[in-house]
Amino acid sequence: MTNTSSNPMDLKRVIMSGVVLSALGTMFYNLLPMFLGVVQDYREFDNRAIGILSSLFFAGFTLTTGTAFFWIRRVNWRIVTLVSLCVGSMALLLAGYSKSHILLMICIFVAGGAFSTVYGIGATSLGDTSNPARWYGLKISAEAMLGVILLFVLPGTLISSYGFMGMMAGMVLAVVLLAPMLSWLPATGNTLLEDGGTRVHIHSQLKLAIWIGLFAVTTFIFSATMIWGFIERLGDTAGLDALLLGKILSLALVFAVFGSMTAVALGDRFGSGRPFVVATATFLLALALLSTTTTVAIYTVGTCLLTFAIGLGISYVITIVADLDTDGRYVVLTVPAIGIGVMMAPAIGGLLTTSQEFPAIFMFAGITVVFSLLAGLLALHKGLAAVERNPTLKGREQK
Repeated sequence: MTNTSSNPMDLKRVIMSGVVLSALGTMFYNLLPMFLGVVQDYREFDNRAIGILSSLFFAGFTLTTGTAFFWIRRVNWRIVTLVSLCVGSMALLLAGYSKSHILLMICIFVAGGAFSTVYGIGATSLGDTSNPARWYGLKISAEAMLGVILLFVLPGTLISSYGFMGMMAGMVLAVVLLAPMLSWLPATGNTLLEDGGTRVHIHSQLKLAIWIGLFAVTTFIFSATMIWGFIERLGDTAGLDALLLGKILSLALVFAVFGSMTAVALGDRFGSGRPFVVATATFLLALALLSTTTTVAIYTVGTCLLTFAIGLGISYVITIVADLDTDGRYVVLTVPAIGIGVMMAPAIGGLLTTSQEFPAIFMFAGITVVFSLLAGLLALHKGLAAVERNPTLKGREQK
């Protein structure tokens, strides 16, 4: 394929590498409902314990990339990604083999740190492209499609035969199959530079807008994870069959693909704010349906609307930060921002559902997703104001 852009990060093979690496980095997240169910079934954890265990993964996820602002532009992306994939895979296999709860927790924590590095590099490479909204949408689609395949295949194969170890082995197998695309990843990215060769200075007002945007990322993913993490337990409590639940969750991830592919199709045509409003409204509608689950149909529609909203919303809330980032270093902070949200959500969700009742998490998620929308719109408003007052700050066209 040829590249008509002057930006080397717009090469199709580079984009595909970033997309695939991001999918591997978020594989655990997309399998989170199944992971919680399998751990509970094969390791006999209660809701609070499985919430803490999954939060440990995202604690490692967050702590590793919390420093990425300082090293993401200074390391060889290919080498760091290869090492991270190897460490993460070994940690997953050891977690599946271990019978010790302490060792299991340590391995899950290490795996979180390793896969967050992979995700951070993949997301940063896409943030360096000329149209991040489009490629973030494709990224979310690939992440969801990998989840669809694994949710559909693993329960009736490796999990049914080998239990928890089978699930861990399935994730490692996905890494082995997709890791060759690492060869397309450049050693470093493409920062936006001034003519003099120095980084574009970010004005304090624009920097404030970026931090507000990062808060929007955290609160949106927190709300999404609060519900997504316990969606399988909600269906189980409602009396739905386990195999049926697996099929519904696979279908739901297809709708996540639809949501993110909508972002691919729209790109930056309508900016970042308006699509994010639509995603938030759809999310709230999904919560209303899921909170009144009485039939398979209501559960299915609510779950599919939820994942559509997540696929669309996460694409644009990350793009808000990318649009504001004229320096090229701040977009990687969306990774620890995501990590903070997904780290807190399972533990808090577990505490709110200790009695196997779910109204509290619906209310909590609804409130936080509204906060996310308000923060995202405020970030865009402040960013536009900063650019209008200081035209030299303009890197990408602010949406």
